Amino acid sequence: MSESMNTKPPFRWSFSQWESYNQCPAKWNFQSRLRLPRKPPGPAAARGLQMHSTVEEYIKGADPSVLHPDISPKYIPILDAFRNHPNGDRHTEYKMAFDSEWYLCGPTSKYAACVAVLDATRYLKPKSFDRGVLEIAEWKSGRPKDTHSEQRKLYAMFGMRAWRADEVTVTTYYLEDTAPPQRLKVATESGFEKLKAIWQDRISTMQRDEMCAPRPGVHCRWCDYAKSQGGPCQFGN
Repeated sequence: MSESMNTKPPFRWSFSQWESYNQCPAKWNFQSRLRLPRKPPGPAAARGLQMHSTVEEYIKGADPSVLHPDISPKYIPILDAFRNHPNGDRHTEYKMAFDSEWYLCGPTSKYAACVAVLDATRYLKPKSFDRGVLEIAEWKSGRPKDTHSEQRKLYAMFGMRAWRADEVTVTTYYLEDTAPPQRLKVATESGFEKLKAIWQDRISTMQRDEMCAPRPGVHCRWCDYAKSQGGPCQFGN
């Protein structure tokens, strides 16, 4: 692992922060820059957290009865593939970080710019001179969102840097079987540079944005900072 020698504090972000900014820059500003209070998670979000927690427990060896009842039985063999992984690395809720120059560093390092938590990973050791295959799983409740594909791109970068595998696959699994699994497969080192260019442009836009103008839409109905919620935003009546 390598840490940046730059002494200036890095611009800190995460996928969820970018997702918030992509939806509405004002929301991201209130939430991540100004750190205004937020309401506790609603029933749907709390349920999703419960599902995540039970999947983690199961992969770590807990009895099947621990699994949330809304998880589709068709996903049990997939969970078992991570639970019973015979060789190489296996992790759940694996926290990783990039510094501002896109090198890995400790998640608690002062150089950490982007911190991510990979729901589950399994690394298949190579049989010869190959560098192996890494599989990353992201567990989701509810239905697919357009931004899930962007999360797969970012998490593939972490996999490519950390394991340097010949092939990295990131799959989003919708545990209630609301949609088929969605997958990204990256097979070459050149893929890292392509993905880095995409994300670097996005983060530079966030970092330079001094206005953080509201982007009103249907999402205003559920925004903690909307006018209708007593928040500081002028939108969301």
